[in-house]
Amino acid sequence: MNLTLYNSLTRKKESFTPLDPTTVRMYVCGITPYDYAHLGHGRSSINFDVLFRLLKHLYQNVSYVRNYTDIDDKIIAKAALEGAPENFIALAQRYISIYQENMHQLNCLPPTHEPRVTNYIAPIINFIAGLVDAGKAYVIDHDVYFDISSFPHYGKLSGRSEQDLLAGARIDIDERKHNPGDFVLWKGNTEQKFWQSPWGYGRPGWHIECSVMCKELLGETIDIHGGGMDLLFPHHENEITQSESLSGKPFARYWLHNAFITINKEKMSKSLGNFITLSALFKQYDPMVFRYFILQHHYRTPIDFSDSELTASQTAYKKLIAAFAHVPAAWDQHITHPLIVQLMQALCDDLNTPRYLGIIFEHLSHLKDDIELAAHVRFTLQTIVGLTLAPLENPQQITPEIQALLEEREQARKNKDWARADQIRSQLTAMGYQLHDKKTS
Repeated sequence: MNLTLYNSLTRKKESFTPLDPTTVRMYVCGITPYDYAHLGHGRSSINFDVLFRLLKHLYQNVSYVRNYTDIDDKIIAKAALEGAPENFIALAQRYISIYQENMHQLNCLPPTHEPRVTNYIAPIINFIAGLVDAGKAYVIDHDVYFDISSFPHYGKLSGRSEQDLLAGARIDIDERKHNPGDFVLWKGNTEQKFWQSPWGYGRPGWHIECSVMCKELLGETIDIHGGGMDLLFPHHENEITQSESLSGKPFARYWLHNAFITINKEKMSKSLGNFITLSALFKQYDPMVFRYFILQHHYRTPIDFSDSELTASQTAYKKLIAAFAHVPAAWDQHITHPLIVQLMQALCDDLNTPRYLGIIFEHLSHLKDDIELAAHVRFTLQTIVGLTLAPLENPQQITPEIQALLEEREQARKNKDWARADQIRSQLTAMGYQLHDKKTS
């Protein structure tokens, strides 16, 4: 089956062929774990999970890497806000655990590797040193910057002019830089914080991390690099720039980006009060309903989220569950039934999940009379598209992590540490739990 993917680098659909006929190497940018994962994180994870599943069905070996950026300004700020700035790794771990539980609920397969930046500091330092030695980066005080003038193809992914690139980069004002668009590779300090390097103590810049983890786990050239549309510039643009400047080879052959989610036609934002976390959503809707809702839209099409849309998806998904309730999943790789061919062609046409689902609903009445065919369709639904087709349930479970937060909050109340108690209440509210305190004497 021929797989075609829309390549953001060439801005057209292309037939996919891996460098190695039997092995596909894919890297997808993961979360910065300073807060609960939201709807946008869920969409990206679901879209690339379907691609991972499809690739595993088509190829002998697939190596899928999705990282955690567990050192970042936002993580450090959140740890400081909680009164323990030195505990940034523990804070990141807290949200990584919640994210992993969300992914399990969404039936997303674990990637082959889930690297964390803090485990790759030495390779990051070596990578940056290589750029400095090659004249592609320069040192100012304890900081290291990439010189974008040293890479003539800067902007080839986003397709923007230099003026547009600078305007959209949210560049920090720093008159020390050679060019306004130069980006930081190493954030140094004089307080001996974080990790020691040839340029003094410091920590990695955001963009360098993915280039290094990708190189260490997958090699200098990979087949597919993906992420949300918000990462196309500057993050992915800068990844290409620094990776190809060091290796002299193409970094990624296919670039895939999923579109945004709006809420009631407004951009999702905490300031607007329409920021919805996955944990909160799953207290109202079964995670499979959200997965189905996402797959009703093409991954490159913007989605407007609303309760009415999700309720409609729930109704449709219940029909799908009922249609396959007594059908076991089965697969024969030699099956040539036209319906199965149509379904696989839809998935292989740049992950056209809306068309795939539409074909199934068009043939539901026929599938009732052909159990063998229905079994093969169910296999594609479960194994490639990742819909469990299990009866919908929505219990509000108390996980060990939630229980720990409840106990910590109770102790804080006993200690009259009302600030910490209120902080934990806010955390639990964001996760969809409502607390009703008993009066204390």
